[in-house]
Amino acid sequence: MAAATRGTATAAGLVVALALAAGCLRAAVEQAVAPPRSGFVIAPVVYYTPETRLAWGLVGIHHFRLGRALQSSRLSHYRFNFVRTQNKQSIAQVDYEMYLAGGKFLIDGMAKYSYFPDRFYGIGNRTLEEDREDFTSSNWRLQLNLQRRWGGNGFVGLHLETYDVSMRDRESDGKLVPGTLPGAAGGTVSGLGVFAKWDSRDNTFSPSRGTYVSFFFNRFFRALGGDFTFGQVSIDARGYFGLGGDQVVAVQGVLRAVQGGAPFLMLPKFGGLNLLRGYYDGRYRDRGLLALQAEYRRPLWGRFGACVFAGIAQVQPLFSLLELSGFHPAGGAGLRYKFNRRENLNVRLDIGFAGAEPAFYLTFAEAF
Repeated sequence: MAAATRGTATAAGLVVALALAAGCLRAAVEQAVAPPRSGFVIAPVVYYTPETRLAWGLVGIHHFRLGRALQSSRLSHYRFNFVRTQNKQSIAQVDYEMYLAGGKFLIDGMAKYSYFPDRFYGIGNRTLEEDREDFTSSNWRLQLNLQRRWGGNGFVGLHLETYDVSMRDRESDGKLVPGTLPGAAGGTVSGLGVFAKWDSRDNTFSPSRGTYVSFFFNRFFRALGGDFTFGQVSIDARGYFGLGGDQVVAVQGVLRAVQGGAPFLMLPKFGGLNLLRGYYDGRYRDRGLLALQAEYRRPLWGRFGACVFAGIAQVQPLFSLLELSGFHPAGGAGLRYKFNRRENLNVRLDIGFAGAEPAFYLTFAEAF
């Protein structure tokens, strides 16, 4: 009965937060995506995830055209957010996209600082809830992508990244204290990589047709100032199929792997806002990940819509150890409110089921 009461109270709180978020951001975002040569918008933001609980802060965006770019070229922009959460986490982040030569070249990336109380359940596909231990880290993450467009939908480029982690608090008798686990004492990774993308989606916030496929290969070196040497591969494939009447089926497959002495925070994982909602982000992690998920989306009335989603995922030290009985399932349903019709941008409220209690998510744009 107590759990049911907490769930009802949480749901009621999310409905209130949903209304507040939509009211605060609708006008701001509609201004931000308008076609003038430049503009600046700042607005409050409210969201909810199991990892943060209620979160609040400020988000802003400055969009502009570089040099004498044509009016038809994409807008360059940077956006920032400052967030504080109910779990006493602090996040400050800046993302940017700079379009050059009429959109033929793109420079994008991000700079992020976070102070983040979090959970660790161990490594492997069969870890137990009682394996959980809490820890707190502070970290800086810098990413830079230099890419060139080929044709209308293809991109190739170089990726540079550095990630510095300091462990602030750990349980006295946990797995992270002895320091035998790579990354348990913190450290720095620095590396570079190559990537290729194909993106024919009609919209990046809530696609209704098209495909997205990306391949990343990164290599992290001690010679670049890092404390670890390892490789990282990621493949992400998505398809979007219209069923008529604005109904959409979206499917996604993800494969990720590391080779070498990767710190535990860089191991492939699933859960959280986007990949298998219902699981805590990082509930399962290991050297290899295979995940599949699908979602059915449809309008309800006016600006409101609904969806149902389901997925499976598994982590293993080697892909040869994948087994049918090892996949973890998740599913759920959600409501949508389209607060910007021009860019097809939604506020989403999802309920995911994967464990003993449902997981609630209140945020913006679709999961994939």
